Amino acid sequence: MSSRHLPVVLALVAVLAGLALVDVADPPPAHFGAAGAFAMPVADPPSALSSTWFCAAGAGTAGSGSGLVVLAANRSDRTRTGTVTWYPAGSAPVARPVTVPPFQGVSLDADDAVDAEEVSAVVELDGGGVGVEHLVRTDGGSSVSPCASSASDRWYLANGTTARDATQVLVLFNPFPDDAIVDIAFATDQGRDEPEALQGLPVPSGTTTRVNVGDVVRRREVTATTVATRSGRVVVDRLQRFDESDGRSGISLALAAPAPAEVWTFPAGEHQEGLVERWHVYNPADRDAVVLLEVVPDEGEAPIPFERTVSAHSQLVIDAAETAPAPPGVGHSSTVRSINGVSVVAERELSGTAPSPRRGWSSILGSPLAAASWLLPAGEGASAVADRLVVHNPSAQTVRFSVIPLDGDPAAVAAGAGGGRGEFELGPAQRRELEVGDLVEPSPVPLVVSADGPVVVERDLSPTDRAGISTVLGIPLP
Repeated sequence: MSSRHLPVVLALVAVLAGLALVDVADPPPAHFGAAGAFAMPVADPPSALSSTWFCAAGAGTAGSGSGLVVLAANRSDRTRTGTVTWYPAGSAPVARPVTVPPFQGVSLDADDAVDAEEVSAVVELDGGGVGVEHLVRTDGGSSVSPCASSASDRWYLANGTTARDATQVLVLFNPFPDDAIVDIAFATDQGRDEPEALQGLPVPSGTTTRVNVGDVVRRREVTATTVATRSGRVVVDRLQRFDESDGRSGISLALAAPAPAEVWTFPAGEHQEGLVERWHVYNPADRDAVVLLEVVPDEGEAPIPFERTVSAHSQLVIDAAETAPAPPGVGHSSTVRSINGVSVVAERELSGTAPSPRRGWSSILGSPLAAASWLLPAGEGASAVADRLVVHNPSAQTVRFSVIPLDGDPAAVAAGAGGGRGEFELGPAQRRELEVGDLVEPSPVPLVVSADGPVVVERDLSPTDRAGISTVLGIPLP
């Protein structure tokens, strides 16, 4: 990296390091009624008296059950007990006891407890140190996303589409005793849209409301979203499906962000023939935002950061093919950063068609936090997955990190992987992509990434036996 780019990297480092120190070091406990304190889920510390996780969306596929699996992983040295409460559409909630042994993960299948196509869930446990994700599975693919560690009165998404080949569903989950009333607005590639049918929309207590965006918004390539409550709090997921008519296929699950932020980091990225990479930036604020897209390739010199202005209440798309931020086929990390103090929401889209070996669509929010420890619960699911891990060091110092199975079993670390201990080193602003199957045996398994400095972690669980791209950020541990 040339010296002329060092100030940009150092500025990024300062922002991320500050977030890591302030936000991750002592996160407030998640509990019913707490507003979203962060723009991403964060695990409660092991000393917390309780922890609660909200999983809004099942696949909702007619005739094949909910397709919802909840994955809980316990990083603490104490057994966590509690309940998972399933909220099936049209029926009363069903509570089941849950036990998560120390350094173990459990898989909770909604279809084992309830008979419904549409189900949401709440996991309540008697302590912290636990991370929870949810998996949706259909005949057309699968996708993993974190559950929410708190509810909120605001939720944001920077992407989504109602194009001809697409079905986009917003899932609004209200597990609380009081009814919620929400307003939903969209910033599209054709301007702002506030459908009358989605203003004052009721989400009754203990229910889930599913909004098919294509029913109320005309065909649009991009639909950035704000869900704001007039009363109550909810949790919001996005389900995006494609029917292959335009080459795109699969299903993608994403948890919305409960707050905008000034920095969004994406550890993984690659621009290649047939694989489209785009960054979507949404500005829900009343002032214009000035943002930088910084891309750091694995090889060669980092390009000059790409600067753009995102008007108030609008969205912007930055296409890798148009901006050429990194050579085709070269992996890279990327960061979207506001430089004028106006917080935004940012997603990275990957859309793969022939001739790319990656076939499908994914769009996930970046990480507004850097942390020294990350939990990746999704060790259950389809066996045929491209299980890859990407660890990015946003700091100006060299960082050492380790990748180990959740249970900490040294025998599971493959011989020769990171010196036989799963340990690796990253220089400033560098990233490392690792095949999990080369690190631990068997794969997939729940993982823990621990570092001696702030890092950001992303896992690729895309299926290899069918179309679909499924990537997920880890859950920061205090």
